[in-house]
Amino acid sequence: MQRMWRVAICILVVCFGLFKPDVFGVNKDDAASDQKIVQASAAAAVTNDEAMPLLTVQASYDTGKKLEQGKSSAAASSQNDRVKANSLGSEQKILYLTFDDGPSKNTEQVLDILKLEGITATFFVLGEHVLKQPELVKRIVKEGHGIGNHTFDHKYDRLYGSFAEFADQVMKTDEAIYRTTGVRTTLVRAPGGTYSNFDQGYFDAMKAAGYQVHDWNVDSGDSKRQGVPASEIMTTIKGSKIASKLNVLLHDSAGHAESVKALPSIIKYYKDKGYTFAKLTDQVEPIQFRVASKLKWSRKQVTQQEVDKLTLFSERLGQSSLSAQTIKQVPNLILHRGEKSLVLASSEYGIKNGAIEVSLQKLVEWIEDSTELELNTDSIESYVSTNQVPPKSGKEKPVMDEHKKQIVVPVRETLQKLGIAITRYVYNDTDREIWITE
Repeated sequence: MQRMWRVAICILVVCFGLFKPDVFGVNKDDAASDQKIVQASAAAAVTNDEAMPLLTVQASYDTGKKLEQGKSSAAASSQNDRVKANSLGSEQKILYLTFDDGPSKNTEQVLDILKLEGITATFFVLGEHVLKQPELVKRIVKEGHGIGNHTFDHKYDRLYGSFAEFADQVMKTDEAIYRTTGVRTTLVRAPGGTYSNFDQGYFDAMKAAGYQVHDWNVDSGDSKRQGVPASEIMTTIKGSKIASKLNVLLHDSAGHAESVKALPSIIKYYKDKGYTFAKLTDQVEPIQFRVASKLKWSRKQVTQQEVDKLTLFSERLGQSSLSAQTIKQVPNLILHRGEKSLVLASSEYGIKNGAIEVSLQKLVEWIEDSTELELNTDSIESYVSTNQVPPKSGKEKPVMDEHKKQIVVPVRETLQKLGIAITRYVYNDTDREIWITE
């Protein structure tokens, strides 16, 4: 009941404009926070079209501590990236597990294994499968994995018959991913790889539009024929090259149950060899095959009009057409409370006066889901206008008018007013996560 009152009080105070913007930054004296937020001089709300001010917030984690089984993959992603960032010297070994052609029913098992192992991977998805399995795509993003564009239908003759078709499928899949997850990706993998499929015109056009094309340097062999057994996949893996940076090709589409079966052994094999697992990002230099002297396909050269169409599309997304190296995607903000998480896309949160701001409505609804706290609309309106204690409703959740839906509040101070403490956080240019008390 006390927490219910605090929610209503928070809404009242916000609606009356009593919040002071300079007091909602990260509290320097908060014992749960190990580092300060460094405020940028031009802090502003973040959207997909606006670069995030440079902020560096690092929680003090014990990178040598073993992750407990069953923890969130998003937390595991941050752990892996911190291990990578803290590793020194040229002997550091990074491995990128990549899965093509999904999502499918096998993807769920893959995600379960990755979560259990406490590692992240990258999924190059087909647009048509994104539309069929939206919940799996959302789970990929929610659990901190990378997502890439693998075209829409994987039909080689169409994709490599003309660049116009290839570009159209990339754009169509890009839209499917965004509408499903709220995430834009610059990562692309060509079906079948680029060798003898891409000419220099394809490479140049994709780069001009801000996309990064990733091939691989370890092929698990799980797609060389139908039903390749797990034992053969492992034999191929063990016979493959060892290098400081590996991009391992696997598949999670229908018909690849044996790949799922082999996955735990693959992970153990590379862990035993000292590899750190990570997801691909736009800051990772792509591994690419060389351009073949002879293509498999007979087609016209890429035209400037085709390049301009894809470039214009990417520019509307805020993906620079000048250089893939200049692209910096704004990461999601993830709030954790026990097993429940709230994932906010870059357009759904911002920074103002050094404070992380989010939608009051989304924050309250998420807290309600986590605590079974319920208030109805009449209770909120009554409390705002008369200061009377709102009664607890049945199962009806609060429905705010359009004005209240636009209200944004500083995360830390709002949670404090609700009696909820932040236990740890990480906030930098690649990871933005907050853990609060249950």
